[in-house]
Amino acid sequence: MVILLLHVRLTDGGDFQVTCGFSEECVLPCSFQPGREEIIHWVKQEHLPPYLHSNYYSTDQLEHQDQQYKQRTALFNNQIPKGNASLLLRNITVQDQGRYKCYTSTNKGIQESFINIIVEAPVRLVDIQISNDIITCSSTGIYPKPKLTWSTDPPSDLSPDPQTSQNSTSTKVNSQGLYDIISTKPFNRNQTNICTVTSGTREKTATLKQQIYSSPGSEVSIPCSVPLSDLLTFNLTWRFNQSVNILTYNMDTHQMRVEDHWKEQVQDVSESGSLQLHGLTSEHQGIYSCELSTTRDTHLVLTYLISDEKTTGNINETSAGTIAAIVIGVIVAAVIVAVAVAVCIHKRKKRRTNKESDKSDNGTKEGNLPKDEKSQTASNPDEEHELVNGQNEDPSGDAE
Repeated sequence: MVILLLHVRLTDGGDFQVTCGFSEECVLPCSFQPGREEIIHWVKQEHLPPYLHSNYYSTDQLEHQDQQYKQRTALFNNQIPKGNASLLLRNITVQDQGRYKCYTSTNKGIQESFINIIVEAPVRLVDIQISNDIITCSSTGIYPKPKLTWSTDPPSDLSPDPQTSQNSTSTKVNSQGLYDIISTKPFNRNQTNICTVTSGTREKTATLKQQIYSSPGSEVSIPCSVPLSDLLTFNLTWRFNQSVNILTYNMDTHQMRVEDHWKEQVQDVSESGSLQLHGLTSEHQGIYSCELSTTRDTHLVLTYLISDEKTTGNINETSAGTIAAIVIGVIVAAVIVAVAVAVCIHKRKKRRTNKESDKSDNGTKEGNLPKDEKSQTASNPDEEHELVNGQNEDPSGDAE
């Protein structure tokens, strides 16, 4: 029989406060001065009467027991003569939370003590998934009402919008009175995405990060980042896509068990819990979860591994296209330049031919002029200058 007494303390008002785990067994302490003719009554303050449990004439008296507690209570009968009236309450529910009174009576007098039960269903697991670049973080079966927060590593410079955060997170109460919580956010590829679920003083964290290995067959080391204080004693489990076991490792015994279908890929596990793999193929793409359990807490780290073959192919295709475009551009530019040079050469040859033709015609005309006209033409330099300039002008307008 497992008896769980999570925490007991005396409050300022004289009440004992007991923290009990949901669905577990819990002991409500009560002591009295031993005597004869013991009478014991346990009642819940909100339910007066009926009783949770009664004992007198050295026998349990359960005819008037509250049906909510039927077959869930017991006294330590062999301890009653020693002054122990503590009550064992089985299968704790959310409805059990509240204030209880332990009434005892003997031939030496009457005593009363009060106990407050606080029910806890701590966060046991935080599940994190990714689909279409949207991360979903969830946890179920929690009490009291949990809180979910997102963070990144390294920390983001942008503070989250409270309204946006509220819209992305929702909670609901299940049939047992426990809370389920779920939240979504866009996946940040450049940072480690951290989801933390807190309830009371307990919290658990799930981390999702993307790590890309260069190509199938390459080696990769998948980190399992946890506080150094938790690396002293831990149990480690690595899973693929959160359902297929890869290996288990016990720090106390230093024993590692690798599943048969992963023996070719697993190289080793480092002292910090990182998983070292090699010989990976496209079939090994997916989410690798590292679950590290200690006596105090459990850390869950998820690493999303994808092959970058497709990315590399796209880059190569883009580079090839860019190079082809550059080559075509250079060829076109060279053709344009060649055509321009040919046109210029052709025009220059044309001008030279025209000048030589003009000079030949002028010589012929001067030979046919009378002697006086020849001397007049030679003696008027201004008119000769104008004549030359007129011959050099290009009637077609091509001055190039």
